Amino acid sequence: MKKLFLDTEFTGLHQKTTLISLALVAETGEEFYAEFTDYDKNQVDDWVLQNVISKLFLNDKNQSRKLEKMYIRGNRSEVKSALLIWLEQFGIEKNEKDEIVPSLQIWADVPHYDWVLFCELFGGARSIPKQIHSKALDLSTLLFAKGVDITGKNFELKDLIDEKDLPKNFKPHNALSDAQLGMKVLKKYMGQ
Repeated sequence: MKKLFLDTEFTGLHQKTTLISLALVAETGEEFYAEFTDYDKNQVDDWVLQNVISKLFLNDKNQSRKLEKMYIRGNRSEVKSALLIWLEQFGIEKNEKDEIVPSLQIWADVPHYDWVLFCELFGGARSIPKQIHSKALDLSTLLFAKGVDITGKNFELKDLIDEKDLPKNFKPHNALSDAQLGMKVLKKYMGQ
């Protein structure tokens, strides 16, 4: 199964939160990054404004519709459509009964919100694309199982790799930067 690393940024840690940005980075280098134009601006507090909104970078000139690196700014419907197109490049696998079987495995760092918001983009967990496995895997649990102390107040994923290996122009709390970093850490701890 091909691994994709998911990260999202959203308007707050509550049930009615809305997506601000979403990124998926494939283990083979393909990237999808979206900034949402229809997030609930009334939910944005000072922390989100300073740590998330300030790190958005897409405008009409720097969007990309290429499959290898697709960057889009739009509403939920536009982002979902672009994401479905991006996912097509990974193909669809079928079993002997000609049924689609999951071939994409989603990983996230503590995916509690990321996975729910990702699924909601498609109308719920039962509506995600069939090539995506129905269970997101948790990088923090993998790290804990490998003996990494993830419980410290100052724990950060970026401390698990050499500074020279950080993603180019790394910005914490930018979904694309965090997904790129997450994939690097996942590869390191999976022995790749």
